[in-house]
Amino acid sequence: MANNKKRNLPANRHGKSKWTRRAFMITGGVIGGGLLVGVGGLLYVNKKIKEYSGEGFGEGDSLNAWIRIAPDNTITVAVPRAEMGQGVYTAIPMLVAEELEVEMSSIKVVQPQPEGPYANTFLLTNQRPDIYKGLSMMEKIASFLPVVATGGSTTIRGLYDILRVSGASARESLLQAAAAKWGIDQSKCLAEKGHVVNLTNKEKLSYGELAAAASKIEIKQLPELKPLKDFKILGTPVARLDIPEKVTGDAQFGIDVRLEGMLFAAMRHCSYLGGAITSINNQAEVESMPGVKKTVLLPEGRGVAVVADNTWRAKNAALALDLEETGDETISSEGISKMMEETIADGIIATPIDKGDVEAVFMKNKNLVEAKYEVPYLAHACMEPINCTVLVQGDRAEAWAGLQSSSLTRDAINTATGISKSNIKTNITYLGGGFGRRSEIDMVLNAAHVAKEMEGTPIQLVYTREECMRHDMYRPAVASRFRAAISESGEIDAWENKMALQSVSHSAMMRIMPAMAEDPKKDPTSTEGASTLAYEMKNAKVAFGQLDLPIQVGYWRSVGSSQNAFFTECFMDECAHAAGQDPYQFRRSKLKDHPRYIAVLDKIAEMSGWSNPLPEGRFRGIALHESFGSIVGQVAEISKTGDKEFKIEKFYCAIDCGRTINPNTIAAQMQSGIIFGLSAALFGEITFAGGQVEQFNFPQYEMVRMKTAPVVDVHIMEVDEYPGGVGEPGTPPAAPALANAIFAATGERVRSLPLMKHGYSFV
Repeated sequence: MANNKKRNLPANRHGKSKWTRRAFMITGGVIGGGLLVGVGGLLYVNKKIKEYSGEGFGEGDSLNAWIRIAPDNTITVAVPRAEMGQGVYTAIPMLVAEELEVEMSSIKVVQPQPEGPYANTFLLTNQRPDIYKGLSMMEKIASFLPVVATGGSTTIRGLYDILRVSGASARESLLQAAAAKWGIDQSKCLAEKGHVVNLTNKEKLSYGELAAAASKIEIKQLPELKPLKDFKILGTPVARLDIPEKVTGDAQFGIDVRLEGMLFAAMRHCSYLGGAITSINNQAEVESMPGVKKTVLLPEGRGVAVVADNTWRAKNAALALDLEETGDETISSEGISKMMEETIADGIIATPIDKGDVEAVFMKNKNLVEAKYEVPYLAHACMEPINCTVLVQGDRAEAWAGLQSSSLTRDAINTATGISKSNIKTNITYLGGGFGRRSEIDMVLNAAHVAKEMEGTPIQLVYTREECMRHDMYRPAVASRFRAAISESGEIDAWENKMALQSVSHSAMMRIMPAMAEDPKKDPTSTEGASTLAYEMKNAKVAFGQLDLPIQVGYWRSVGSSQNAFFTECFMDECAHAAGQDPYQFRRSKLKDHPRYIAVLDKIAEMSGWSNPLPEGRFRGIALHESFGSIVGQVAEISKTGDKEFKIEKFYCAIDCGRTINPNTIAAQMQSGIIFGLSAALFGEITFAGGQVEQFNFPQYEMVRMKTAPVVDVHIMEVDEYPGGVGEPGTPPAAPALANAIFAATGERVRSLPLMKHGYSFV
């Protein structure tokens, strides 16, 4: 565990965090390095779960909006974030358990309805502009809107203090209840393993015995939070609470939902980009097929849903549809690449970084390094097909789905049906992969519209693999052109990066929350990971231009950093070689004012034995990147097995994510992020011809298989700082680390992905 030398919380002389209500109001509710406890935590400390959640919390008494305790000492914790494999069903209870003084085995979790105390309103622009500046658009949206959503590695960053305060508040009320029952001073009471102990005679009362009395106690001031040195649960490896039922098959994902009388619908979208389905030529014929109940033409030409008594029949009927369609048949990948070149040359709309005078330096300095990089569109390719189940009954509706936002799910049903939000219930199941795709609402809008047409019957709408792949909200294709001037001493005198792409946030918000959609030139996700570099540069310019295309783009794991880390870290390698310096040492020399970055860089160099010669035929590449509040360094080690054939032997990974919650989850997310990034680097590509997507299913959209996956060695830095994200930051450095290793092996600088298009194969 990290020591407690740096504390982000005000402390009393005993080292414990001590907050009064007055102190909270004076500070604007900012605790723990700038994140807000207020709306989601303290304003609801004395509110009861039943006021917000309705059904599902079981027996017992609510100590606040997050915690309910049953007579048998079962602790129910509200977890308003979606569990999509990232471990929130364990991490959130850990935050509560640490301060509440209970064991994890006594906790069960429940998904609350998307009400006030569970919203993502946790960030303030005026309190920590340094934090706010580096946020993704989704994080900035979450900082203002009462949205209950999961994404952008915001769960722990947003709930770290809120849940600790809630656990400590519940503990305080239990101690007060026990002291009153025994007629002793509260200082003679100790909270321990789900019990309050009377220190005068060692008598014990369980929390379950005290919960009824404790639920009536109003906490008058903010409780003391435990100092880091006293943590028993946080920072320790804890077994995931969701794993047992996933192993036994008891876990329910969205596609597992089965309701009495349920019918199934399959989607058919327009074949062409930006197009619409205007009519059905053979509706009667299709509706006469075995098991088919109805065909539903969706509003605004969004598509057609075929309802049947099982998914297979619905799918085959959807394939049999003869449709009238519109759309742009001229769009091609070659045309998009040409458009990106033209945009970089003469279509820049925003310049988030413009320090010094790069043009003046380029005119004088003859040692210029220039390169152009490009990456393709990418699909999310979730293992669980997109689906949503909706039941409409009169003026009420209910939904079952594995989605990343319960509040947006409710909003979408309201939009599609006109039913009041207060009469809409959401049931968020496990997600079979999210990666940003399940933050969208198209599947909810479509399912709700069909359910309204089939009122009184539960409808499960499913997108086939082909519909998922060909009608995704893709990670955009991006081109990035670099110029750098390197001094004789190896300093970066000037750095210029111009890129062209579609704005992810503009595209996504026009679908999800049109009223919040901003001008594309204000989208920070376009340059995140490129305009926030820690490397020292005397003159720097980062700019981008917007592509206007009818291709839907959206949030993809690590968003702008997914491509910008590849661009910047590969180009940093080019600069290092132009300067005649070792890539590790070159980077290190540019991070003099950033000790946390240096520590991560040094660690991966140590882990990989960077300074030691490798056996013949083995090669290494290095990359370092910060995203979502965490710094990740990676070294890829590969061996050459043929002319352009390699084996990825090992990935070394170090992460500084501040204070750790569950190291098991951190390691798993780094491994997951690396494999996700390698799939994109090796194979990932969505291409277009004749206005249509060319990839239909996994045979055309390959993934890293077990035989190709490397061994991953993860080290978690011990740093006593506010927690950063974990779900996203492992992905960005993977591609550049591998590409830099390939350069070390072949001398060929690969500047576009996927690698298979350059003739490389991996065994």
